[in-house]
Amino acid sequence: MALQKLRPEWNLRLWARSKQSVERALRFFPCVSRDEAGTASGTDLCVLCTPIGAMQSLAEKIVPALSSSATVTDVGSVKAGVVRRLETILGGRFIGSHPMTGSEQSGFDAARANLFERAVCIVTPTTNSLPASTRTVRNLWEIVGCRLVEMPPEEHDECVARVSHLPHAVAAALVNAISLRVPDAGALAGGGYRDTTRIAAGPAAMWREILLENSNGLVAGLEDLSTTLDKLKQMILSRDAAALELFLERAKAIREDLP
Repeated sequence: MALQKLRPEWNLRLWARSKQSVERALRFFPCVSRDEAGTASGTDLCVLCTPIGAMQSLAEKIVPALSSSATVTDVGSVKAGVVRRLETILGGRFIGSHPMTGSEQSGFDAARANLFERAVCIVTPTTNSLPASTRTVRNLWEIVGCRLVEMPPEEHDECVARVSHLPHAVAAALVNAISLRVPDAGALAGGGYRDTTRIAAGPAAMWREILLENSNGLVAGLEDLSTTLDKLKQMILSRDAAALELFLERAKAIREDLP
């Protein structure tokens, strides 16, 4: 939608897996197909917007149709394994990327043309990456309004495990923990419960795949969280008001310092 608005001269083609998805997409775009190779044929840039587990087989299906100068990127939430697998298939013209935006909603009904404006997009080139392909991918995300950050795929996974995957796991754990004693929490709670648990409403199958793909970084984050919760529990049990206030003030300052 963003490219259709900002680059109307571009020839945009969409591929979708199911007939139902094609029908929904045709409400917004004139060229939508279930033919992977046909969609990719002759393109300058392909963007894989599928669950990460589907990307390898999709890349294998489109690679015979791609020109030698075509660039391929993705929007997956985990990078190291995806980049390793897709570089094997596509070589240095595959450049991993991850726009840090979206919500718990999914599908065409949740789409909007301004989704990427002022969002961070992490681009993860490697020593194998072709400079021209890296420039193409950076240009794509700058066009739609992203602020770019560049880092190796492994560093991306370590960072995103803490700022994205850990919050989702915690939100899901919090909902499950609260429901043990207050199964009708939604009928009683106010904005705090809704704000803190919003992302737990994301697609379960997609998040299962993400959390398992980035398990090392996530488990390390969960261990840090467990240590922090133990410290908080001790402050409360010992009624250490000064330490508890300092703990809360530090969290408040960090949260208020977000851009």
